[in-house]
Parts: sequence; structure tokens; C-alpha cells
Amino acid sequence: MFPNILFVVLLLSLSTISAAANVGLVGYGRTIFDPLCCYSCLSSLWGLQLSCTPPQLPNQQRGSDPLCHATNQPYLSSLAYCIEIRCAAENDNFPSTPPTSELAYNAILLNETSLVNENFYQDSRSTIQEYIRGESAHARYGTILIFAVVGFCCLLGLLEIRHQLIPDFPFPRPLLSFIRKYITLPALIGTIHLRPIPANLGYIPSRFLSLLIVLYISLNVALCVVNYPTSLPNTWYITSHKHLVSLIADRLGVLSFANVALAIMFSGRNTPILFLTGFSRTDVLTLHRWISRIAAVQGIIHVVLYSTSTNQFGDNMFTLSAGISTIGYESNYWDLGVMAAVAMGLIVAFAILPLRKKWYEIFLFIHIAFAIVIMVGLWYHVVWRFNKILGYETWLYIGFAFWGFDRVVRVGRLVACNWKQWMAKAHPKAVVELLPGDEFVKVTVWPSVKWKVRPGQHCYLQFPTVGRNPFQSHPFSIIGWDEGQLGGLSQDMTRLLTKPLQPGADSTMELQDISLNPPSTSILDSTEPSISFIIRPEHGLTQYLHRALLNAGKTAGRIRSVPVWIEGPYGATALDPNFRDADTVVAFAGGIGITSILGYLKAHLTAAEQYSRKELGKRFVLVWSAREDSLIQAVSSQFGDLTVLGAKGVELRISCTSSGEGAHRVDVKGLLRDEIRTESQRYRNNGSRRRKLCVLSCGPGRMADAVRAAVVGSVETEGIVVNLVEDAFCW
Repeated sequence: MFPNILFVVLLLSLSTISAAANVGLVGYGRTIFDPLCCYSCLSSLWGLQLSCTPPQLPNQQRGSDPLCHATNQPYLSSLAYCIEIRCAAENDNFPSTPPTSELAYNAILLNETSLVNENFYQDSRSTIQEYIRGESAHARYGTILIFAVVGFCCLLGLLEIRHQLIPDFPFPRPLLSFIRKYITLPALIGTIHLRPIPANLGYIPSRFLSLLIVLYISLNVALCVVNYPTSLPNTWYITSHKHLVSLIADRLGVLSFANVALAIMFSGRNTPILFLTGFSRTDVLTLHRWISRIAAVQGIIHVVLYSTSTNQFGDNMFTLSAGISTIGYESNYWDLGVMAAVAMGLIVAFAILPLRKKWYEIFLFIHIAFAIVIMVGLWYHVVWRFNKILGYETWLYIGFAFWGFDRVVRVGRLVACNWKQWMAKAHPKAVVELLPGDEFVKVTVWPSVKWKVRPGQHCYLQFPTVGRNPFQSHPFSIIGWDEGQLGGLSQDMTRLLTKPLQPGADSTMELQDISLNPPSTSILDSTEPSISFIIRPEHGLTQYLHRALLNAGKTAGRIRSVPVWIEGPYGATALDPNFRDADTVVAFAGGIGITSILGYLKAHLTAAEQYSRKELGKRFVLVWSAREDSLIQAVSSQFGDLTVLGAKGVELRISCTSSGEGAHRVDVKGLLRDEIRTESQRYRNNGSRRRKLCVLSCGPGRMADAVRAAVVGSVETEGIVVNLVEDAFCW
């Protein structure tokens, strides 16, 4: 609720700022070149050579210096008379004797007080009006882009609320089956979705997400090719072709800025998009990557168009009359724009899947560094070029606002979840435990606040005394929770705890030298709410933690207390109706994907405690395969009494797929077919209502894709509604 309230406050603040005088975008709260008649006079005279203009006029980059204009009597007098005539101005300082000579249309020299050429004045006026219309169009289409995205997300939010409140909304059955079978459920191409494409370059989005991406790309293309107001003659550009190139480049630049703001909005852990749409973090990050790619392409084309047509001084594109739009500019704006465009290309290139999977910490550092370079480059590019006159920095304000929103909420979550650990000595610290097999780690933490844990949620954990970066955090699925009875630790809790880990360069030696302490009574007997995670050590922090536990375990046992900061919860904000209302749940887990499924199992067992087996009437079939026997041992130790599980409707089908006798892969299609056959028989026996079958999936890409394909093939089964709930962490 807190992120939603903060987001509303943020939107209201932005609206208030935009409504203030002469801020925002051109045509939307900001006016430029007003009064038009004055700037038309200025433009008509600005490009003329004055007596104080250096003699090398053909080589001048922007005509005369502004100080020259400010001290030249013929120029000031001619400008004053033009303003008096065109704007009906009254000023006692005007010369008493009006000028008698009128400038020629193509005049280049002003050495006496003269009348502005009538035709040139009208053309200058039309040029400025056209420029304003062009800037207004750029701002309009950038605004349309953002409002289209936010509006569509709000629409999805309304549909999500409807799904939560009225899951059985009476849509026409054939239409709903068609949409689910051919649009929302299937993979884009064949059955490949969570399996990486060849060369491990990335994942193919689902068909629905791919459709959204195609529509968004089409919207960007449409906004790039429409409404370029051009007219002849134009006094600011040397040719109509150069004018069109400048308009296209500016449009691409504005849309790139808008997409940068949207990319930031889609990147945060607390992005409002998660709360509005119900999308998974994986889907939101997929959209973030595609929006970023579009922004990079637009920004790079913007740079290429200007680089091949002119330079930082406007040579070979702009006339000297256009100098009124560059008064006070810094020529270094050009280099900053190029730097930002290069960084945009590199941040996309270095976000490839192999880097994210194998060296996530390196990827994250590079990503943040390039993002800072981009934002700094874009800021100075427009501020040094336009001095905040055109309001291009407004797009960056939007990006900064969403970034700040995410950071404020993250700090708020961190403080809310850990303040007791920091301030109350009696509050239990986290416990880390080597599970059977010594290859996996269980972490149990006691948050400072009690929240309603939902299956499918995850938290970010920081281990400030482990590793070299105390602020590094990683996401882990919640496998279980205790709402305030016992701490939820395994029976090995009776073993001794050691002192918390201490920071240092050689942590292995320190851990070997730590002396033993008796178990902490506050931890053993704590009635505070707790949540648990299972960690599979891979690279970086998790590997470091696992190695530390192994070394400490030589003398200290399998369990130890260690400071852990928790940030969360993230993920589902409400129990999925597809899972909540299902008659049978079939959960397919592969490998460490069991950690996500265990949260759903916990929710099922919690519901079973409130009802008898007959009253609950729900089955939970867990189909889990793993290659490592150690993983099966580790997680099986957390299941408890299998007889009790069976009494609560839980059926376990666990297999080890490692090489060896009896190893085999799970027949996803066959198992699901059997369950559908069972539900069909029950439907025929009862005949009162449709049976609801929820299929959960979390595991390797090949298995997840097989589950999705099997569900798609079962959509139109008579008397059964088959729903898919997929937890994918393809970040």
C-alpha cells in the first residue's frame, strides 16, 4: 500500500509542477519566442554583419557576438523601430527620426538604422511559428508515448482487480478459450519461451508480451513519421532537406528522452508497473530491455543524422538568422550528446544474457555506471544547448522522479524490515544453516514487521559481514514462513551457534579461529514472525557465504547466527485466484525451482490447517525433478512428516535425473494428461460445475516450456478450466 500511496503523491507533484508558469514542454505549459513579433524582428536582423562583427564573416560560426549586438547603434535602432511598428510598442528612447532605407531581402550588412525588409520579416515570423509548431509536435508525441504506456498499464490494472474480485467473470467461453490458447498462453514460436535462443543471446518473450512489444515499436515508428510542419521559404535552414533532417533528428531525440524515462520506470524493484499490472518481475524487466533498446536506437540515429549534416556550430545546416535560438549555448553540448548515445549503445550491448548469468555483479556495476553516464550526458547535452528554454530536461525530471521513488521505497522497506535488528539487542539475528549434503544453505530471518506472506513472493537479502560489498543484495524465493509461533528452524537448531561473521580480507582464516558460543535463547525461543529461504551457491556472494559456512562447520557445526538485512517482500501482492480457487494444483518444479513452489505448498498447508481434508477438498500434486541428489536431500529434510502431508491432500512425486541407473526426465505431458483425465471423470460424476486445475511451474527453461505447451494443448478440455501460474526468474 505504501508504494501505491507514494506513487500517487509523485504523480500529483509532477502535475503541479507542470501546471506552473512556463515550465514543462513546449505547447504544454511552456511558451517560447513570445512575443512573436519581437523575436521575428530579432531573427530578421540577427544574421546581418555589423560594424563590430569580425571581418571573416563567411567563417563565423554564429554571426556576431551578442555583446556586439548589444552595443551596436544601427542594430538597436533598427530593432527598436521594427518592434515599434510590428508590436505597436511605445518607448521614449526610440530615435526621433525614423529610418528611410529598407533592407534588401538578401542583405548581409547593417551599418545604419534601417527598416526591416517586409518580406524577410514575414518569412522570419513564419519560420518561428513553424519552429514552435514543430517543438510542440515533438512534445505532444513524447507525451502520447508516456501516457499510452501508463494508460495501458492502468487498464491492465483494472483487469487485474476484476480478476481478483470476480475470477469467474462470465466472458463468452469460446472467445476466452481462443484468447488464452492463441494469445496469452503460448510461446511466440513453437514452444520456445524460457529456453535461451541459440548462442545463449537471450529469451523469446511470450506471445502476449511479444505482441505488446511489437505494438510499442509500431507506436514509436508511427510517432517518428507523422506531422513534420515545413513551409518555404524558411530563414533558419539553408535548404528544405536540411530542415527536414533537423525535424526528424529532433523528433527522434525527444522520443528517445521519453523512452529513457519509461525505461527507468520499468527498471526499479518498486516500479508502479508491478502494482498496476500484476506482471511478474521477469516480464517487466523484459519490457525494460526492449524500451531501452528503442531509446538507444533513436538516440544513435539522432546523433548520426546531425553528425552527417552539420557540426556543433551548425555549419552547413543553419543560417545566421537561426542564431537567436543558440544565444548563450555551450559548444561542448555536442560532445556530451555523443557520449550519451555511445553509452546507450554500450549499456544495451553489455546487457546480454551470458554476462547477466555468469558475472551478474560485473554486469550490475557496468549497468549502473553506464546509466549514470547516460543521464549526466543527456542532462548537459540539452542544458548547455538550450539553457532550459525548450524544457527538454522535463523528460529527465520524470526519469529522476521514478528513480528517486524506487530508492525511497527501497530504503523505507529496508528500515521497516530491519530496524529491530539494528536497535533492539533482544531481537534475533538471522540464522544460516547448511542443509544435508552440505551444498545448499537455508536462511531464516525475523523481520521487524509482520506482513502477510504470499506464495510467489521473494525478498532481497544483504549479508553486510560477508563478502567485500556490504550493500550487495540478491533476490531469493520465500519457501516458508512462521506467523509468530516458533522460529521455523529445523531440528538441527539444538546445535551450537558461533559468533557472527566478521569483515576482513581473509575471512576463511577468521572463521577458523572463531570460538564457540552457547545458542542464543532469543533465537531458540523466539515467537517473532520468521521467513525462510534456501540458497543455491553459485558465484560471488552466495559462493562466498557457502565457503564460509563450510570452513566454520569444521568446528562450529552446521548452524550459525549472522546479520542479514532483508528487503521485501516483492512479487505477488495477493493470492492468485487461479491457485486459490483450484480444485487440484499440479506443481512442476525443476532443480532449485522448488524454492518457489514450496511457498505455494506452505499456503496450501496453511489453508488445510483451517479445514478438514474433506472440507478443503483440494489436492496438491508436487512433481519435482532434480539432477543433484544433495538438493533432494536438503529440501526433503524440510517437508516434515509425509503422513501428515498426505492427510492434507499433498502428493509428492520426486525423481533424480542425474546420470545413472533409473535416471529419467519427467513426462510433463503425460502427467498432466493423467490429472486432466482424473478431473474430467470427477466432472462427469458430479456435473454441477467445471473443475479448476491450476498448473504451477518453476524450473529450467526446457521443463517450463514443456509445461506451458501442455497447458496450451489442454485449454479446450470439456468441463475443466486449466490455468497456468509460472514463476520465472529470467533476469
